[in-house]
Amino acid sequence: MEKDLYEILGVKKGASESELQKAFRTLAKKYHPDVNPGNQEAEKKFKEASLAYEVLKDSKKRAQYDHMQMGGGFPGGGHGGGSRRAPFGPEVFTDLGLGDLFSEIFGGGQFAQGPGFGRQSYGGFGQRAMRGADRISTLKLSFKEAALGGEKKIEFVDGRRLTVKVPPGVESGAKIKLSGQGDPGVGGPAGDLVLEVEVESDRTFEREGLNVVVKVPITFSEAVLGGEVSVPTLTGSVSLKIPSGVSSGTRLKLSGKGIVSSKSGRQGDQLVELLIKLPKTIPAEYRAAAETLKDLAFNPRE
Repeated sequence: MEKDLYEILGVKKGASESELQKAFRTLAKKYHPDVNPGNQEAEKKFKEASLAYEVLKDSKKRAQYDHMQMGGGFPGGGHGGGSRRAPFGPEVFTDLGLGDLFSEIFGGGQFAQGPGFGRQSYGGFGQRAMRGADRISTLKLSFKEAALGGEKKIEFVDGRRLTVKVPPGVESGAKIKLSGQGDPGVGGPAGDLVLEVEVESDRTFEREGLNVVVKVPITFSEAVLGGEVSVPTLTGSVSLKIPSGVSSGTRLKLSGKGIVSSKSGRQGDQLVELLIKLPKTIPAEYRAAAETLKDLAFNPRE
């Protein structure tokens, strides 16, 4: 087989960690035994890709492999002496710090080499299991989805669909782990999928701890005379009584209408911040009322 480890993954020698991971995921998705039941050739390619990825993603193992590939022999003048190389069995990989990995994948089979580590022949595959790598992805949630929690359906670029259980009150930066939903293993369990939560901002709601803040505009008359207004909450609109004589910026509390903590079970409140608004074009009646009131002995800046 005229391939080295980089060629197996289909990447260049200077490939970054993300490029290696992307290449391995593509091959794993194509050749995984679950996708190709009974196909020994696909299984072989999957295990080749797994070995290549496990070596190249580790900076130390990768450096040792590159050293050997350039004809540098083995550290400390081990097997092969740098010019005459013996077949690559587990004992040679042990000299390089790769013996355990080789045994996990090939179970002691021979890994014969030609010049520059380019010519390889594979013996029997081993029985020792290797866990798949973890995957990290972003889970975007609306404000309400994060505040209330519940089930969220997500779909990946490969068409795979999952249903995620979102705990109530989750915040940006939180992590949700889905066991066994990461990269497939080699004869062993799959890795985990770690979802990093990103909560989108909302036009209506803001968060202060477990409390939810909503800014509600009211008229000058409602501020002076009082009244009732409809206020949105996380679970629907409610009617709120406004006392007479409120000022802009006053906060009224709706108890138990905030966010529930998934840890303590405590629920916050909703704070309704009142903002007195005037029309862009002031009616004559407003001006007349203002003229009547302007001489009253009230100075809000005192």
